[in-house]
Amino acid sequence: MRPMLLAFLAIAVITAGAWYGLERAGFSSSERLSGDAVRLN
Repeated sequence: MRPMLLAFLAIAVITAGAWYGLERAGFSSSERLSGDAVRLN
């Protein structure tokens, strides 16, 4: 049971780290799919 809980914790940490890292690197969908000619409301 303990290894499974540690695996779930590792998945959560990796997911949160990837989300934060990609967001800081500028890979959000709004930054990737819009250009200067696009006005987002």
